[in-house]
Amino acid sequence: MIGVRSENAMDNFKNTSLLILLCLSVLYGFSQTAKNPFDQKILGKLASYAMKHSPEKVYLHTDKSIYTSGETIWYKAYLVDGILHRPSSKSEVIHVELWGEKDTLIVRQKLALDGRGAEGSIVIPTNLKTGTLLIRAYTCYMLNERKPSPFQKEIPVFQQEFGGIGNPGTGIETKFQNGDPSSRRTLKKITPIVKFYPEGGDLISGLSSVLGIKAVDQEGSGLVLQGTIQDTTGLTVGFFNTYDAGLGKVTFVPKPGMSYRAAVSFSGDEYHFSLPKALSKGHVLSIRNNGDHLILKVATNLQSDLQGTFLVGHFRGDTFFKRSGKTEDGNTYSVKLNTTRLANGIAHFTLFDIQGKPVCERLVFIDHPQNEVKMDIVSHSKTYGKREKVSLDISTLDASGIALKSDFSLSVVTASNRLPKSMADGNIKSWLLLNSDLGNTVGDAGYFFENNSRERKFVLDALMLTHGWRRFVWEDFFEENNNPRTAYQPEKVEGTPLSGYTALTKYPNIRKPATVLLRIPGLNILEQQSTDNQGNFNFGPYNLDSGEETYLEIVESDLKAGKRKEEVSVYLDNEEPSPPIERPKRIPVKRNLRDQDSINAGTQQNIWDVKDYLTMAYQKRSSEFELDPTVTQLEEVEVSAPRKTRIEERIEEIAATVPHGDAYRRIIPDSEGTAGKTARDLIRENLGVNRLTFSLIYVDRSEVEPDYLEYLYASEILYIDVLRGIEAAIYGTRGYSGVLVIATKSLLYRGKRANNIPEYEKNLIVGFHTRREFFSPDYSFRRPEHERPDYRTTLLWKPNLSIENNDRKPIEFYTGDHTGSFIVKVEGLTRDGRAVVGQKIFEVQN
Repeated sequence: MIGVRSENAMDNFKNTSLLILLCLSVLYGFSQTAKNPFDQKILGKLASYAMKHSPEKVYLHTDKSIYTSGETIWYKAYLVDGILHRPSSKSEVIHVELWGEKDTLIVRQKLALDGRGAEGSIVIPTNLKTGTLLIRAYTCYMLNERKPSPFQKEIPVFQQEFGGIGNPGTGIETKFQNGDPSSRRTLKKITPIVKFYPEGGDLISGLSSVLGIKAVDQEGSGLVLQGTIQDTTGLTVGFFNTYDAGLGKVTFVPKPGMSYRAAVSFSGDEYHFSLPKALSKGHVLSIRNNGDHLILKVATNLQSDLQGTFLVGHFRGDTFFKRSGKTEDGNTYSVKLNTTRLANGIAHFTLFDIQGKPVCERLVFIDHPQNEVKMDIVSHSKTYGKREKVSLDISTLDASGIALKSDFSLSVVTASNRLPKSMADGNIKSWLLLNSDLGNTVGDAGYFFENNSRERKFVLDALMLTHGWRRFVWEDFFEENNNPRTAYQPEKVEGTPLSGYTALTKYPNIRKPATVLLRIPGLNILEQQSTDNQGNFNFGPYNLDSGEETYLEIVESDLKAGKRKEEVSVYLDNEEPSPPIERPKRIPVKRNLRDQDSINAGTQQNIWDVKDYLTMAYQKRSSEFELDPTVTQLEEVEVSAPRKTRIEERIEEIAATVPHGDAYRRIIPDSEGTAGKTARDLIRENLGVNRLTFSLIYVDRSEVEPDYLEYLYASEILYIDVLRGIEAAIYGTRGYSGVLVIATKSLLYRGKRANNIPEYEKNLIVGFHTRREFFSPDYSFRRPEHERPDYRTTLLWKPNLSIENNDRKPIEFYTGDHTGSFIVKVEGLTRDGRAVVGQKIFEVQN
């Protein structure tokens, strides 16, 4: 059964084999007692779901909570089976995207799994404005869900400028740093909004019922308040309180023909809210969670009693409980269900009537003490000096103190890197056990796992009452022709064929033959192919597993000569789908609603919350700027310039999307002087050198070998950015000898079109993301580069760490020149599918 804690036994089985055995046991064992044909249909559907159509979940662990422009987001992607929370055996590809505030795509990456996850990095453009980005991850197979739930996380990013009008401590404009009161909104009056959710689905006359309660303000923040339940005569029949997150519950017995309302007093005013109307006849499903066991109670006021009803409990799709109503049950029965053999997470109970129709539903969060995993992080000292070695020992232990095999990722960052008070945080535990199963609808999922207090458990149970199951809808689930997971097959890492067709841009259904050019700069591939009469083409397959970006371009179309050419585009046969963008509010439970600053200061207050980190990040960038020998400070002068041409405007738009910002020198070819010249010729002439010594070369954002410059004609080039010193710092140590960033004319048509440019189409196919190595200095011996200041805000990023039995190697790294508190953050999974998180704080002193 799910949640059996014998790790050694579970390690002997693969996920697929275990699921098959589970499903066979469900079908065989339950068929011995289930007599109603609808019971067999329910169990069969659940068994098929668990064995064939189990979902997938993705989680991203990022090294930091907030970033500044130009910094790198380091992340680890975990892909697990949605039932067992073990590595998925389906998909081998994860898609990661970074979106701007106005739902503009900044970066899309495709990652190949290595068995226990994948790692990646995203460089935040230096010209990105202060705001909130959205990073998300998913597999194509997840799009088969009725409502896909990709992992997503909001990331605040603050733009920092150097040498401008910004605050010298942070690089942020002074009025934001100080939280200028003149720019704040007026404090709004808080009006409570209270909603009620009957346990099981409905209030039933004459039967004791529990109401889940959720009280929020206009912004969705939870409210702590008191209230009463009153009937139409004004008689009080119940009292209730809401606690953290505005959640609470109340029990009462509705009378036949009587209506009820809630009376709430808040800030000196009284508000009234109508309760759901009680049904005259029906069923009630009530569940009490006592930690190590559940009390299940089913009741009805129907004359047919409970005979023929069917109660089923499943755990993310895997069935663990069933009971048929018996004649001797009468109109009520109770069951005690031990949770010892269940894993932690959301259990889903549904009561079906004699016709197989779901009539009651209840979610319960299983949190058995024996399932807890403790992550022990031990450092050899609580304090360290600058540039001193730190050694960490990490272990994962079950409730009995037995070591567990696990895989995890680790970051060591300054403790000043934290979310603003107006934003909520989460981790792998809150995502896998809570938000991923509730459609990403919990604003502050991490709050419910901060401790195991009685109050926290009470509020978590109230959360279960106010949320519904999101994985499937029973009515759709039972349709005979419903086969929900065939539209998108799991992606595999294999050679990628590039096939498609050419057609008119305005009318894609009108196909036109053309000549298509394929360019894969990273592999030095340049191929040309004429389509058939229907515009079909087929290149490859190619191994695009090294991060190569691939371009398909129209170089010629077979339209009649003498007429104005119509625009022809490339259309791929299998364009990668993407789930819709959603941005649910992430409001922390502990937010103080009566604090005018925290509610209304907006961006200004957010910057005030993180000013210490912004100061540290600014110091790091400033030191890199000051030490760059190629930088010359110039006096500020005022200049006027002629009106830009459309091409010049388009070049600026394209250049604004690159991560490096300004260039040491930008070369824009003269159209009359490029005939017969290659890119290498153009660079030599403009730089006045015979030998090119650049350590990195990019063409249209793809890294290429130096020889590629011999195959690229100068007439194809839009501009070349030459980066040296501080301009190349964004590319890390690999850019030490300078970087060439070349943009070709094919980029002119990414986004809007310039009318005076020859009609030229391109289509970008993103290959697999290339893994980068996080740099961590070794101060055990002296090097010339150690003379530079070390103002790192992330001291260490280790995405792939494992614990194998008791064979643990210490994790070692060096501190930098920043003093203060630093925090070790660890997230991961045990081999039997239990999410684990851990933290450790140490100090760096002078």
